[in-house]
Amino acid sequence: MYKNKKILAIVPARGGSKGIKNKNLKKIKGKSLLKILFEISSKSKLIDNIVLSSDSEKIKNHSREIGYEILFTRPKKLSGDKVPDMPVLRHALIKSEKILKKKFDLILMLQVTSPLRKNEYINKVVKKIIDKG
Repeated sequence: MYKNKKILAIVPARGGSKGIKNKNLKKIKGKSLLKILFEISSKSKLIDNIVLSSDSEKIKNHSREIGYEILFTRPKKLSGDKVPDMPVLRHALIKSEKILKKKFDLILMLQVTSPLRKNEYINKVVKKIIDKG
């Protein structure tokens, strides 16, 4: 939470990648991309909840072991390679608010395939968005 704003981080990670099979589970220096992202994002004191949006049981099981909140399974109709981000994020937000019984003021999409981001970057973005309106 930052300035009384509840913040939800949504991690979209579908299973059916065409380019690199199981790309979300690929490892860099012994850690999966999902684990790298969780370690970075969970350090933020500003994010209230980090939820995974996935259609893959393999990804969900791995993510559960790491510490992600697995609140729902993404429907197949939102899991194709041509599905835009907004319907996926909308679905994750609606499901998360219903299950967690709280409304979020800010939603962050944290993509698994950007492993070089730092926690400081996440915090700077959150503060800038909320401070600048």
